[in-house]
Amino acid sequence: MSDANVASPRLVRLGLSGLALLFAVLAVVGGVRGYSPVPFWDMWGGYLPMADPAANGGWSLWWHQHNEHRIVLSRLLFWVDLRWFGGASWFLIAINYILVLLGAVLFCRILREAAAPSGRELDQHALAAFTVASLFFWSQHENLTWAFQSQFILAQLLPLAALYILYRSIRGGSAQFALACLLGVLSAGTMANGILALPMMTVYALLTRQGARRAGVLAALSALLLFAYLHDYASPAGHAALSPLWQRKEQFVRYVAMYLGSPFYFAMGAGRTGKTVALLAGLFLIASSVRFAWQNLRHPHPPALQLALLFFIAYIGATASGTAMGRMHISMAPAFRYTTPALMAWAALLALSAPAFLALHGRRRQFAYGALALLVLPMLAFQLKALESQADEIYDRAVAVLAIELRVPDKVQIGHVYPNTDAIALSAQAADSQRSVFGMYPFRSARAQMGTVFAPAALPVCVGALDSAGLIEGDARFLRVDGWLYEAGRKTVPQVVRFLDAEGKQVGYALGGKRRDDVAATAGQQARSAGYLGYLMAAVHGQDLTLRGEGPAGPICQMQLKAPMALPYRFSTEEPSALRATVGSANVVDAGAWQGGDYAKSSFPGMRVYGSHINSDADRGAIVLRLQRGDRLFYRSGPSGRQQSMEIEGIGSVAMPLAQDWGLLEFSGDALPQQAFTVKLTDSGNGWGEWSAVAIRTDESRAAKQ
Repeated sequence: MSDANVASPRLVRLGLSGLALLFAVLAVVGGVRGYSPVPFWDMWGGYLPMADPAANGGWSLWWHQHNEHRIVLSRLLFWVDLRWFGGASWFLIAINYILVLLGAVLFCRILREAAAPSGRELDQHALAAFTVASLFFWSQHENLTWAFQSQFILAQLLPLAALYILYRSIRGGSAQFALACLLGVLSAGTMANGILALPMMTVYALLTRQGARRAGVLAALSALLLFAYLHDYASPAGHAALSPLWQRKEQFVRYVAMYLGSPFYFAMGAGRTGKTVALLAGLFLIASSVRFAWQNLRHPHPPALQLALLFFIAYIGATASGTAMGRMHISMAPAFRYTTPALMAWAALLALSAPAFLALHGRRRQFAYGALALLVLPMLAFQLKALESQADEIYDRAVAVLAIELRVPDKVQIGHVYPNTDAIALSAQAADSQRSVFGMYPFRSARAQMGTVFAPAALPVCVGALDSAGLIEGDARFLRVDGWLYEAGRKTVPQVVRFLDAEGKQVGYALGGKRRDDVAATAGQQARSAGYLGYLMAAVHGQDLTLRGEGPAGPICQMQLKAPMALPYRFSTEEPSALRATVGSANVVDAGAWQGGDYAKSSFPGMRVYGSHINSDADRGAIVLRLQRGDRLFYRSGPSGRQQSMEIEGIGSVAMPLAQDWGLLEFSGDALPQQAFTVKLTDSGNGWGEWSAVAIRTDESRAAKQ
């Protein structure tokens, strides 16, 4: 054989290994770029209590339900992270990647057991490389980068390992059987679907004729675990009842198929085409699995390894079915986190198909591997999304922690990490004891430092501004402030901005590092992250303030400015109603470019919506209204409100509230003119989330006052 004939397979093997490595490395890079120590969503109530289990229920906390799950193993990992790694979450994220890697290693081992004909080792390597690449597919990024999600990976990995070890125990003896039993028991401590592992292992042991003793042990463990799991079990609120399931069987089948085909949905662009491909792929997986099951169960001695893989696919199918029964009334759209079990089901199907792949010749072989190669292309395109910057979201989560630490119920900001402001109460114990993120700079002692007097310091002068100050619904103590600060001499951006009054007392706290492209355009690229967002005590309106920029090593620079005047309006979230609005169509002086509505194109009986959003967020414009003190209208804005402003006759420019939900805007401030005045609402932003809208009465019974 010539050197060229030897080198070619070697190069192909290296290329295939490089492809698998590329997917894995991109996934790791995505995890690094998206890393934040901030607890997210379920972590506030399910992770932080593990900092002190004794104070949060003792031993019962470990077995306590999380929704329908008993996440014992993940709680152990949470405890380790909080106890020995400072609650920074990087340990948990690393565990997620390690678990996926273990799954890839296990599937590669299973593939090796599919006998490769002489000269087809390269084909086997291609299947292994594709499997590894698939298992690191970025569609499951929530389960990789979210520190809470180890149970989502464990709930698939442990049953797979248990079935595989049980298969190996047919020849390996009692030690491997004991290990399989242990893995089956541990599966119940992952998620609710883990309770199915032991019953499935029992049936598998019977079908593979492992003897009455083994089947009896597995059956007994199944019964004991099921009893323990269901003892004191409470069905979570909000899950669909089983009774109407058969009335929605088409929706159920569609959901299960979409669940199983969800990786294709994301690979094909997550649009209408993606949904169709995902649905067809899911149906193909189901049909192929049924075909394999029929072929194997007809055999008097079914191949034990193939049967184990079929049981694992059935386990994933049962998982999808259980998810459908509980969630399909919420959303039919594929979710990122659900692609982990789907990817593992496809890996199992590929392992089942490996003997057939390895037996292909000629054009059939070329077609099969060509199809896999074509599938890699959209997968790689999606995998590259791991390189996208998450800096803006990481920053918003950090400011959310600041709000929680200061006990400011800023639901807009806290919404980046939790559905509502309950996160404040859920984290009170961790915040008071400075655990997890609350013990890290710049959050540590932020609340305790409010009111602290700081000595004067000779520091370089910053350049910057306080661009806006807005009300926080439900808390009159603070204003949400937004601006920028930059030390031009050393080209330094502060990480913290302290607001000090004339006596040096801290009256506000903000986090630097917010992206401000407008500042970069005037002050240079080093100032791109000079923006800040935080909270200022409302009582200091109109006073002289010192803004002191700091880093971990201490103060950097400072500047003086005046605090904003008291806002001349009140705002509270409320569904628009013509009965509550006093402003009508006759109050519109000039609708200008506000000929659209809000992003959702809302409509309400007896009301008209004027908005700057006509075709997209890039639309801009202004509307002029003539009002009197005490008038009320409904207002809503996009999630990015910095370019939304209000100009009131006799007062000047005033910041608008950040109102992602409709709310009542009441003009009742003492600073408002006694006579009729004009109000000009302006949307000057053309970026994402930049729009405003008002809802007013359509009747003209209340004429505008001149």
